[in-house]
Amino acid sequence: MTQIKQSGGTRKPRVSKSDWLKMALDVLEEGGINAVRVEHLASRLNVAKSGFYYHFRDREDLCDKLLDHWLTLDGTPFFKERMREEASPVERLRTISEVVDRVGLSRYDTAIRQWSRRDPKVRRIWKAEMLKRLAHIRGLFAELGFEGDDLEVRTRTYVAYQVSDRDIFGDLSHKERSKLRELRIDLLTSPN
Repeated sequence: MTQIKQSGGTRKPRVSKSDWLKMALDVLEEGGINAVRVEHLASRLNVAKSGFYYHFRDREDLCDKLLDHWLTLDGTPFFKERMREEASPVERLRTISEVVDRVGLSRYDTAIRQWSRRDPKVRRIWKAEMLKRLAHIRGLFAELGFEGDDLEVRTRTYVAYQVSDRDIFGDLSHKERSKLRELRIDLLTSPN
């Protein structure tokens, strides 16, 4: 949020579209899609709800943009990994895991997955995104020489862990999480 100086020297926050979307994701994570309400978001952002309509037509538009925002965030680890294309597949898998962990993306995955159980449109988007992730990760494990069932179980284990890590193991410290991440990648990338 940026501050705007008003007459009398008081400052009023200017809330960007990105601020609304970030707050909507946080609220979605905390309380599910029913908690993502204009009044609730405005209250959390400490602004009048009229500012919402500068960025969004209505709640449905917010929900559509929220999915787009999640997809953009979801591309972050793959973008960082592509910046290291000269790296080995193992290092690229590490990069993806580190970015997902550092940014805490899996917490949003859980919230979107829950939302997808109630909304067919979100379900289609969720499934398409998971298929995209699986295809990408499968390609990295294939580069390591894995094939058939061995390839598939490593791919799905990696992706499943990335999606649910924070939801299931949220009590781990950063140090514990980092250590387990390294051990998991070593295990999944080692030949039988």
